[in-house]
Amino acid sequence: MKILDILGIAAVILTVCFVGYIFTADTLFAPEEEEYTVGLVMELESGFDSFTLQIAEGVYLLSKEAGVVTVPYIEDAVSKVWGSAEELIHQHEADLIVTGGYTVIDSMTSSALANPKQKYLMVDTDYSAGEQPENVGNIIFRSNEPSYVAGYVAGMVTESKIIGFVGGVQTYIVEDFYYGFAAGVERAEKERGVNIEVLVDYTGSFLETGLGYSSALSMYDAGADIVYQVAGTCGTGVIEAADDRGKYVIGVDVDQSYLAPDAVIFSVVKHIPKAVSDTVLLYKAGEDFSGETISLGYSDGDYVGLSGYMKDVIPESVIKKAEAVEKEIAEGKLTVPSARN
Repeated sequence: MKILDILGIAAVILTVCFVGYIFTADTLFAPEEEEYTVGLVMELESGFDSFTLQIAEGVYLLSKEAGVVTVPYIEDAVSKVWGSAEELIHQHEADLIVTGGYTVIDSMTSSALANPKQKYLMVDTDYSAGEQPENVGNIIFRSNEPSYVAGYVAGMVTESKIIGFVGGVQTYIVEDFYYGFAAGVERAEKERGVNIEVLVDYTGSFLETGLGYSSALSMYDAGADIVYQVAGTCGTGVIEAADDRGKYVIGVDVDQSYLAPDAVIFSVVKHIPKAVSDTVLLYKAGEDFSGETISLGYSDGDYVGLSGYMKDVIPESVIKKAEAVEKEIAEGKLTVPSARN
């Protein structure tokens, strides 16, 4: 046998041994992981606020996960979201459709009822008893919990002893923020031994910034030095009013200090991207939350909290106390009032 032939055979043997060493039979012959297709349906007609932006970010995070394919449909009109869902179902064979936002609830709920075999995941949707379709999972945040802490902090630092709350549409979800916030202010009242007035207004809109602006102005003119806004795009008007008046505002959903660094005293945040990503990966692993509500608060992990404290206004001692209150809630030692009860 020629030397070259011997070397060739040796090379083949070494290659086979090397491959066998690295790749076991399980990996060589294992079937490829089936792709899991996640659709996203959103609309921009009403603006791209922090809430819907976070839903999109959650789906974007999923695009980096092995075995997950994401197909986003971001439409310029609410009227198009139904067709987007239909395309995700019939053209892309989506395993799960993720959506959320006040403006798409009716269309996407109708889509779910028309396609009972398709799975949907809604985010922070205000379903009344019996209204949630059996093929829809719904993530909600116990926003009353961080709002309680927000009310406590605001109550501890207010100088005028007048605080405002501006909500958008008066839904259970928005009222849940208020219930927690008002209870937190009461805690601060007792600790300080003072009376604190809470002014309340619902603009009836998540979209019209002018309504938020005028509502906040009336509160600042009435003596409020801090206003908590829970009004979506409308709430950016509240932030603008605070900035114009040289007063303070509490942001919502994300750290909104980038909108007015001198006015946003801190923000109540919901970590929606993490919630969406974590929940979808549970679906992919075989869990099914269809017809169920997934409720997330302090005790469930890093899903809610306060962010962006203006530390030249809020003393470190108050921040430490706020963190202790958060721990009380997480450990079940404190139950926060809720509009859902």
